[in-house]
Amino acid sequence: MPNEGLDAARVLMGDSLGFHIIFVMFGLTLPILVSWFEWMGIRRKNPELIRVAKFWSKIMAMLVITGVVSGTIIALQMSLVWPGILKFGGEVIGLPFMFETYAFFIEATFLALYMTTWNNKRITPKMHNFFGWMTAFGATLSAYAITSVNGWMNLPTGFDIINGKFANVDVFKAMFSNVALIEFFHSMPGYYLSASLFIAGFYGIRLMRAKTKDRMGASHKTDRFIFKTLVLFGIVMFIFSGITADLTGKYLAKNEPEKLAALELMYETADHAPLLIGGVAGENGEILGPHFKIPNALSILAGGSTTTIVKGLREYDDSQLPPLYVHTLFDIKMTLITAYVAIFGLFLFTIKWFKKWHYSRPMIGIVSLTGIMGIIIVELGWMMTEIGRQPWAVRNHLTTAEALTKTHNVSTFGYLFPLAYVGLFIVTVLALRKIMKSETKTLKGGK
Repeated sequence: MPNEGLDAARVLMGDSLGFHIIFVMFGLTLPILVSWFEWMGIRRKNPELIRVAKFWSKIMAMLVITGVVSGTIIALQMSLVWPGILKFGGEVIGLPFMFETYAFFIEATFLALYMTTWNNKRITPKMHNFFGWMTAFGATLSAYAITSVNGWMNLPTGFDIINGKFANVDVFKAMFSNVALIEFFHSMPGYYLSASLFIAGFYGIRLMRAKTKDRMGASHKTDRFIFKTLVLFGIVMFIFSGITADLTGKYLAKNEPEKLAALELMYETADHAPLLIGGVAGENGEILGPHFKIPNALSILAGGSTTTIVKGLREYDDSQLPPLYVHTLFDIKMTLITAYVAIFGLFLFTIKWFKKWHYSRPMIGIVSLTGIMGIIIVELGWMMTEIGRQPWAVRNHLTTAEALTKTHNVSTFGYLFPLAYVGLFIVTVLALRKIMKSETKTLKGGK
């Protein structure tokens, strides 16, 4: 197939995954938040927190449904557009896909129990809350199964190839490899961070719209509690993300050095390697545009020592290197993360020393932006992971071109997938608006 067909297929899959990951982050975070707030409401005997959990659960159920539809579209693309991946590695990664189905069964079963037993007198509040936690458990298992497949594509393990055929297949070694665990424990806090802060933003907007007297009064006590709790939860997840980011850097240096070199435009192999901030790749190893370097930082990231040797791009053939614009994606991500550090630091500072500023409109407004920033960071992170693996679909074994369908041209049916996502997005937005309007009417009726 011509290169334009391959490029079109890559863009198609990238757009689909970029859309799907939004459902993923909310589908994984909301079961935890809903169960957590319901648990707090039960423990504190606070019906308002239970009401909030019930409201969120309606949104959760809606997003789980749309997430399933979105995931089904992805599965169709894997079969129609990238059949080479399953043909090559089905013996190894087929079982994780089956586990994902069982995990979803757990999630769907307990979600149904959870949603249908609200205010059911035959079900104790603690049992109902247990259904919620099991929903979160099933969702988390499902996420791990799929993440392990992606990890396997980045670092294929659990098999040998003898005389051109698979041998000594160990599915569990492939599923529970170091890269699978690192990807999972790095991505999950990122999802929790982004989704919780995005939800906090809605409550922040409600607080900003209120007059100062009302904002600090009893009428917005629950809004203040939700906003503060979700932001603090996000800060904790941000710290976990930072810890796992360090593990990710060390993993890349050892197992995917060409990806790390591309992210940092590291052309020559060296110790005491600096961390590059800014700049874009030019010809013959030049770095163009405004940039600066932090001495020794890349070596420390790669191995915890200034003497750690970091492999450069010149160690590899150009055909085996990912697009160097991944460095720009990395810079944008790090800029947003730096902004997070400043915003979270300011938020915590006002809690301790300037409580009057803590719920001021400027403070709430700045913090409310972090949800959108978080979604962008998650999207950039997966772009770096997937684009940084190119030209491989399964690293060092199967190229993306080889994985692409040979039986038809993507352009003959590819437009169906974007149309499906546009339709899904419209339906989702309309459904969420209806849920929110119904909640507003309920609150006004209660008053």
